[in-house]
Amino acid sequence: MSEKEMIKSELVKYGNKMVRSKLVGGAGGNISARLDDVVYLSPAGYALDEMMEDDVVGVSIDSGEMVEGTLKPTSEVLIHLQCYRNKKEIHAIVHTHSPWASGVISAGTPLKPMFPEFVTDLGEIGYLDYILPTTKRLADAVTRQIKNKNAVLMANHGVLTVGRNLKQAYYRSVIIEEAAKSLVAASVVGKPRFLTLDQIEEIKKLETIQYRRQVMEHQS
Repeated sequence: MSEKEMIKSELVKYGNKMVRSKLVGGAGGNISARLDDVVYLSPAGYALDEMMEDDVVGVSIDSGEMVEGTLKPTSEVLIHLQCYRNKKEIHAIVHTHSPWASGVISAGTPLKPMFPEFVTDLGEIGYLDYILPTTKRLADAVTRQIKNKNAVLMANHGVLTVGRNLKQAYYRSVIIEEAAKSLVAASVVGKPRFLTLDQIEEIKKLETIQYRRQVMEHQS
């Protein structure tokens, strides 16, 4: 199997995972991965669990022109292109409409670390007030946020995560959704207790955490 075929297979695999994890519904959300100077994206209007390898669309990162496929790329193609253009270590992007995280951020409540996974696998996240989807203004705003972060929460819209591979980008979106669920649960039964700055720094220094991060970055 060629590297391009592997990427298309991974896009289908993680598109299905996004649906099964209830991070998207209907034809919502999108996903991409880069190979050299081409980004391969989910097509517009397709539910991610209906997407097949032949449906994946290839777009030139430099020119933005389609170079492979017959379907239109996701309507958020500009966000994907600009992220890849401005942060070379990104090799995969996952954009979800995850209900818990989207609901929390749309209520004006930020997510903060409550558990070690938030610190080790996610890191700092960015926030954006509502900006009209599919626009250059949104793409510009996301690009500014993603320069030194691995995730952006967009009010009244959804979540975007990036990674060195699709596995890392996908699991970052899962961690955000689980963090939102935990925050809501803690708020219902009591007062959420977040990790302190000292606790966060202690977690970052754990040797097991460094190994875990290396595995996540090098496995598909």
